[in-house]
Amino acid sequence: LYKHLRIKLVKMVVFNEGQAVLAFFLLTCLVFNIWFIYSSYMKAFRYAPQISNKKSSWKMYQLLTYAVFAMALFDVPWVLLCTIQCWNNMLTNNNSLHQDLGNNLFGCKLMGWYSSFSLVSMMGSHCLVAYYLLRFLDMAKMKEEPSIQRIPFLGTLNGFLTLTCSILVVSILFAFFPLMEGGGYALTNGGFCYADFTNKAQSAIMIIITMGFLALSSFLWHQIGLKDYWYFYTIFFVTWFLWIPACIYGISRGKLIPSPYFIIGALAGHGNAIWNPVLYGKHMYGRIDLDYPQESVESSIDEVNDLVI
Repeated sequence: LYKHLRIKLVKMVVFNEGQAVLAFFLLTCLVFNIWFIYSSYMKAFRYAPQISNKKSSWKMYQLLTYAVFAMALFDVPWVLLCTIQCWNNMLTNNNSLHQDLGNNLFGCKLMGWYSSFSLVSMMGSHCLVAYYLLRFLDMAKMKEEPSIQRIPFLGTLNGFLTLTCSILVVSILFAFFPLMEGGGYALTNGGFCYADFTNKAQSAIMIIITMGFLALSSFLWHQIGLKDYWYFYTIFFVTWFLWIPACIYGISRGKLIPSPYFIIGALAGHGNAIWNPVLYGKHMYGRIDLDYPQESVESSIDEVNDLVI
């Protein structure tokens, strides 16, 4: 029995060198994501500082740290699962986790689900952070502190939770949409499974979602100030704008846009797992510290309880 299992294991384990670069790149993304989760958690729940002794602006800063933590969590499904699949592809022969064995098999469905989930979750969490950054900067610039009664619902903890849960629900619904619509997920010529770009219904929904979030992001970052934060906006816009021509091409031609378009799109999307921790987990806070000198004080989630309505 031992000899039989050993032979079976030897036949199953291989080294596909063509998958090595992507596997190690995804492992790097996972390391960055783990650091992002830890650092944003510590920032949000352990070391959230008071800004200029302004109580209302500090509370908005607290919600901003929660938004960054939510962004880190929203990256987990695709970063973790994609890393597992890529290492499986590198170290094994064809098994059920390989996404390129067929659109209707488990590997493609799994990748298609978390890839579609990430379309909404990544764009939504980006806009969530941009919104609370805008609200914090507006309050921090005020000469007079606004009263708690004048803070709108979205500026409360309940408002933040409503927005975050809405992003989560919409992400899950869109992730299941290809299955509910009936067309299912499809393997692209970039080597990954996604919602089907040649399916008119799926592509139309992707265009609506992408253009909606791009428009919202453009509005928010223009309000924040593109002169100072242009790289936050540019990386986001370039990454997700790529899906609009791909959807239009798929609808009009009934086939995928030629390679290497989807490879470029995949690299841009995966790159966000590295850019997000650097930009939002490190650089954004550093810029706030520079523009608005802080008094570092220990705090906890109890300090925003009076934001709950």
